[in-house]
Amino acid sequence: MPSGRPAFDPSVCDTCTLSCARKGDRVEIVAVDDEHARVQALRFGMAEGSCVECITRIPAGPIVVKSGRQEIAVGRALADRIRVRRRGSGR
Repeated sequence: MPSGRPAFDPSVCDTCTLSCARKGDRVEIVAVDDEHARVQALRFGMAEGSCVECITRIPAGPIVVKSGRQEIAVGRALADRIRVRRRGSGR
């Protein structure tokens, strides 16, 4: 894969990071790797157990997710620290 990031494939991993989510994926936040990242995620309303939908992935940029009625651009560094479980697809 050119980006060097694994595809979001539940058959390979039970949980992946938010940065692996693709457009239309609905995911549940299962863990945030460190305290600083947890605080940042909480500011966006993304606590463990919450569900978000991947709206788009900006090439070499943030992951845009929808949480409730708001869309949030999550930087790749933070997205790499947020572990998620796939919940379905909006496609």
